[in-house]
Amino acid sequence: MQLEVRTPVNREDMAVQRQLMRADQAVLMAAFGRIDVVALAVAMGTVFALALFLMTVALLIKGAPPSMRVGPHLSLLGIYLPGYSVSWGGSVIGATYAWIVGAVIGFVWAVLWNLSHYLYIILVVVRDRWWRLLGD
Repeated sequence: MQLEVRTPVNREDMAVQRQLMRADQAVLMAAFGRIDVVALAVAMGTVFALALFLMTVALLIKGAPPSMRVGPHLSLLGIYLPGYSVSWGGSVIGATYAWIVGAVIGFVWAVLWNLSHYLYIILVVVRDRWWRLLGD
């Protein structure tokens, strides 16, 4: 018994194959969607900046007992972020630093995500062609 491979001979068969090809591409695009690097960097930077700003403001509004400093633990970020302190001005400086850190993390994350998916798709295509070559 020999298997026959049907090749398109008329326009209708070719149109059906093109539709199947588009459906395959749509599935791949949905499964391996690219992340916009700039959009993720800006979004992560904004989230980090808002988080640090709101944490600092919450501590300032809450206050501290008379014999204690406001936010002794959060003020330790001043070691890594020069100029940051638990104060109104420090909240803006800290938000700026947090935006930069968040943007860098978002940028690296998006680049690595896109690169890993790109390499995986290449691996799948190469394996497919290798097995087709061996099958012939």
